[in-house]
Amino acid sequence: MGRMMKMRENVIKWTRLFLLFLIVHVYMVANTGFAERVKETPPNVSDRSITIDFDNVDINLFIKFISELTGRNFIVDPAVQGSVTIISPTRISEQDAYRVFESVLEVHGYTTVPTGEVTKIVPRATARTQNVDTMGFGDSGAQPSDRVVTRLVPLNHNRPAEMQQILQPLVSQSSVLVPHTPSGMLIITETESNIKRLLEIINALDVKASRQELILVPIKHANVTNVSAILKELYGQTSQLPQANGDVQTDRKVVIVPYERTNTLVIMADKDDYATLEELIAELDQPPAQGEGNIHVYYLQNATAKELAKVLNELPREEQSTEPVDNRTAISADVSILADQETNALVITAPREDYVILEKVIEKLDIPRKMIYLEALIMEIDADKTFDVGVQWITSGGYESDTGVVFGGFSGSDGFSSLNNVTDSDTPALPLGFSLGVLKEGIEIGGVSFPSIAAILRAYKTDSDVNIISTPQILTTDNKKAEISVGENIPYVTSQNTTSSQQDYTQYEYRDIATKLSITPHISQGDSLRLEIETEVTKLKSLPDNITPTTFKRTANTTVIVGDSETVVIGGIIGQDSTRTEWKVPLLGDIPVLGWLFKTNTTTTNSTNMFIFITPRIIKNPSEMARVTEEKEIQFEQNSGATIKKDTDPGGNKKHAALLSDAGFEHLMDDRLQEAKHYFQEALTLDPSNPYALINLGVVYEKEENYPQAIAYFQQVIDSGTLEIAQRPEGYQADDLRLVEIARQNIVHLRSIGVAPP
Repeated sequence: MGRMMKMRENVIKWTRLFLLFLIVHVYMVANTGFAERVKETPPNVSDRSITIDFDNVDINLFIKFISELTGRNFIVDPAVQGSVTIISPTRISEQDAYRVFESVLEVHGYTTVPTGEVTKIVPRATARTQNVDTMGFGDSGAQPSDRVVTRLVPLNHNRPAEMQQILQPLVSQSSVLVPHTPSGMLIITETESNIKRLLEIINALDVKASRQELILVPIKHANVTNVSAILKELYGQTSQLPQANGDVQTDRKVVIVPYERTNTLVIMADKDDYATLEELIAELDQPPAQGEGNIHVYYLQNATAKELAKVLNELPREEQSTEPVDNRTAISADVSILADQETNALVITAPREDYVILEKVIEKLDIPRKMIYLEALIMEIDADKTFDVGVQWITSGGYESDTGVVFGGFSGSDGFSSLNNVTDSDTPALPLGFSLGVLKEGIEIGGVSFPSIAAILRAYKTDSDVNIISTPQILTTDNKKAEISVGENIPYVTSQNTTSSQQDYTQYEYRDIATKLSITPHISQGDSLRLEIETEVTKLKSLPDNITPTTFKRTANTTVIVGDSETVVIGGIIGQDSTRTEWKVPLLGDIPVLGWLFKTNTTTTNSTNMFIFITPRIIKNPSEMARVTEEKEIQFEQNSGATIKKDTDPGGNKKHAALLSDAGFEHLMDDRLQEAKHYFQEALTLDPSNPYALINLGVVYEKEENYPQAIAYFQQVIDSGTLEIAQRPEGYQADDLRLVEIARQNIVHLRSIGVAPP
């Protein structure tokens, strides 16, 4: 009986196997398209490529196909069920086909677990309990697949439990994230491709934790706003502070806020940055030098304190600036600037940062201002006098240009319209209209050339037809008004009364009858001058004594542009002077009514033409002022016959020579060689050993290509500098020895270009 039962079980077993085989066979016949879709490359091709294109194929048949394709042995878990669809119009390699196989399994919730010679295909939920591969942190495949592996990830800075909480939402429910705190590692069981993505996130998060803290740093001496601006300029909002080991930690945020009320810095930074910041703040927060504070006194050398204080007080103000000093465009609102006229100084109350800005502005404004020596001549000419004013275009000054400048004219009845129009007649007529012109150094009047206003004055001082009204000369500074008034006070009757006692009462007012000249010069960058001229000439008319005085006034106001040392002339200001004369027989001419038979009254009218000559001369330095003084001394001696006592002090000569040398150097820089040579030669006349005049005169001769003369002056500088101290010329300074090297270099240069003997 038992034997019969055993035989029956065997029959049932074989019957089931046969039915299973029959079902599989029938199913494969029904899906004949499956075999047709798999196309292999010919056997002679080394790298086979296939096209996979399945439509709703049972997953077990797909596993069998991959097994036959790759030669791998699979053990399929009974839970693996379902159908797959793959659309792949392009051909892929066998290796890629296996990756596609793993991806298909992963999509359907299954995975592969290699075990020796076979590979298990199990649900992912149970794969983590299977014998999956375990990889260390440094292990990485050639290309991540979708197979499930276990990865051990060591953490350097973060705690494993914290990292697990961050990554848990990023993995599937079947994946495993296990923190191991003792070793500081995170254990991940997941597909290789997903593990790669997780590692990228871990590398970005596993960095040194920020240990930022808030500190307050009181600033004792400096301005907290300025210190904050400097720190922000250095580090911005992201610091790159050097660490103790020499490395640089970047992308570390540093927040710096100035608290002005308590002059304190509020800093949010990492602990490791505090040491560097504190050292830098200590260097910036230094007490002011001895004698420095918020009150400063600046002694002016050239400008006027009152005027400069007015300018500085107009500078822009602001409540508080966070800009560095070099970028500031305004000063603080609480800055105070006062002028002390007694000492010509500015008293400035300001923080050190604002004072630095003001000091730079003051230095640019407190510069020596050029002076202008104004020489004028106001003269009247009889209208019947043959008189002509022209221009001497070519003078001893050696002008390169032969053109004059005439700024305007108002032609009279004779059609005279410009002062540079010298007539050819022997007796040119006086211009009747108002004329204005600019002359150069040479002035021509009536065909006679005069080198200066002084020469005109000497020529006409004895001419009865020429009345020299005034010859004012004055020295002024640039942009400052110069005024000259020469005349007298004349009493004018303002009222007359007769009292009840028959006494006459007369009230007088004194008025100026004078010649007034007002000139405001403005020097441009090219040393041309704009002159604002105002002139007024007031004269008394000649009338009998019993008639109230009457005045005759002539004025001229204009603005002209003239070059340095050129002459501007205002001419053709016509005036009439009436003279009344009475002739009578003594006693008989005083008889009322009948006296008219014994007296005669005549009135004579005389027309005059007034000319005003003005010559401005720019004085740039004391040496030019000394030269003007010498010229005026010579003119005084020529006009008066007296002799001015000269300075016989040798020290004075040396100082004067130094001034002349400075003036010559300025002309040399402007490439005015003749003027420069004149100054250097005059300096050597007073002080033959002046090394600056010697070497600069050599440069002048070098520019003129007079090389032997240039070398001679250079050699003289060398010879003076190589003497023993006791044998050197008096006044030769130790600092002048540097000129010896310059002179040697100049001679070497001349030899290098072949113009000096070796």
